[in-house]
Amino acid sequence: MGETKLRSGRIGWDWFPFVIVFASLIFLLWPTLEGIFSRWLKFDESYSHGFLLLLVSVVLVFRVVRLRTPVPGFYPFWLVPFMLALLAYGLGDLLRVQALQHLMVVPLILGALAVLLGWKQVRWFIAPVGLVFFAMPVWDFLAWTLQLITVEINQLLLGLFNIEFEVEGVFVYLIGVGTFEIAHGCSGLRYLLVGQSLSLIYGELNLRTLRARVILFATSVFLALFANWVRVFVIIYMGYETDMQTGLIEDHDSFGWWVFAATLVPLFLIGRRLENSKGERATDAEGGVNESEAHSGGSSARLKVGIAITALLPLMVWFVLPSSDGAVKSEPMALNIELDGERFAPLFSKNLEGWRPRVRNPDRVYVQTLFDRSLATDQSGFDESLFAAVYSYDYQRESAELIQYSNRVYDREEWHPEAFFTLSGPDGAPMKGITLRHRITGDVIHLAYTYYVEGFWETDDLRAKLAQVRGFVNARSDASLIVFGVSCDDCNGKDRLSEVVHSMMEDVVASVDKQVLQKKRGES
Repeated sequence: MGETKLRSGRIGWDWFPFVIVFASLIFLLWPTLEGIFSRWLKFDESYSHGFLLLLVSVVLVFRVVRLRTPVPGFYPFWLVPFMLALLAYGLGDLLRVQALQHLMVVPLILGALAVLLGWKQVRWFIAPVGLVFFAMPVWDFLAWTLQLITVEINQLLLGLFNIEFEVEGVFVYLIGVGTFEIAHGCSGLRYLLVGQSLSLIYGELNLRTLRARVILFATSVFLALFANWVRVFVIIYMGYETDMQTGLIEDHDSFGWWVFAATLVPLFLIGRRLENSKGERATDAEGGVNESEAHSGGSSARLKVGIAITALLPLMVWFVLPSSDGAVKSEPMALNIELDGERFAPLFSKNLEGWRPRVRNPDRVYVQTLFDRSLATDQSGFDESLFAAVYSYDYQRESAELIQYSNRVYDREEWHPEAFFTLSGPDGAPMKGITLRHRITGDVIHLAYTYYVEGFWETDDLRAKLAQVRGFVNARSDASLIVFGVSCDDCNGKDRLSEVVHSMMEDVVASVDKQVLQKKRGES
């Protein structure tokens, strides 16, 4: 009876370090985990298998715990990679790059385990925990590359069947028949993620050597991509043969999963063959953790210190990072900018020859088309329109940030860039210049724009993102896109744009700085 109580108390103490450390880690990660779970609930996307993978991961983790009985200790060397992962996660928060935060979830979990278990014990958890990585919503970056590969493979296959076709980007034109688009859903990403997951699970349950697991994993990658190539080719070929009347076009999703299921047969046959290989048979099943390994983590006092340090680090990161909470405004507030009224007067328009930037959820906006009064007496003055705009965020948060996929200076489907150049505003503020021509009307406009992020000037998207990190050390949190434009019939667009920038820039920047100062005074 006494022995049973002692063992029960020992098991309870063994779980205690993990409960404390992971409670702290989940507290830091919770906003990111909520975003991941919301993607898993979208069952028509590539990550709808997320909750199932999480359940399998938990089962595999408990399987390892049951078979190997890990004993917690403190292994300070692993604090280094754990802190690096925390730093990367914090950087993703500062830059509002969710993909970087998603990438760090699995390394943070394994890093925390490594601090408490050391390499000899944590290595058995790499595959069970790492399985969830195949449900992290970061794999979309591969989709475009997979689309292009699919196009190239099908271009080769269609050529073998003497089918008359043309390829442009991800579009396959069957001459006289119709057009197929190798869209995001045709990239094969879903099959790739599921195939990788299945091979990892199979390897964890049935294979012992790293070599066998790598072979099976690589095979799953090839077969998943091969299934998608076959699916797309069959659909295009049947569309060609039936003059686009085949039912596979409408039912291409279900057809794809049947093709993928067929590729699982050779995958598991290869897995079975690997199980029976000489290397697998020669490897004895490893038992639980030996005594020296179990107690190499140090004394109970040392373990308590390790628990305290490992649990405090995520809390410190949470405390240091600026808050990203805040509702997105349904309508942006007006940004009051006072330009030289004696020289510039407004026109009744908010665009320049049909163009205007596309900016999502700014907090404050100023958009105005103007004309130059000094040219009004000259007939040529009526053929010129000027444009000034500022899209400003009081602070950047999810769905309301300066550099994001939805924000575009111009729509590439409507406007074609003809020339790029650089300009300098007052006090040397850098500006990127571009000449655009409308793809249908042929109208030409000249633009200059810059990013004003937390007091720093940038013209490059990546550098504007990184400016948020530099701005972490100052008192500002705002970010603005400042744009000027010129449309004129007979003028040097670059020179005229430079004149406009030097005439308006100081007033624009002064208004932005004034708004930031007023907001800080209001908060204090």
